[in-house]
Amino acid sequence: MGGIPYPILSDYHPHGDVAKKYGLFDDSSGTFSRAIIIVDKQGVVRFARTYASAADLQVPDILAEVDKLA
Repeated sequence: MGGIPYPILSDYHPHGDVAKKYGLFDDSSGTFSRAIIIVDKQGVVRFARTYASAADLQVPDILAEVDKLA
């Protein structure tokens, strides 16, 4: 998904801080659920979905959700 003209978040430091706020962090294993969350400019979550693996992620569907924000 190169060339994305909007910010993306990778929750690296502090470890899991944002994921915890969205209920996507497993404290017992120290790992995250794989998820896509789209937040509009007003801070409203417009799309949220968790995925078992990267293979489940459908890029065209996610980009269609982003297009709805325009």
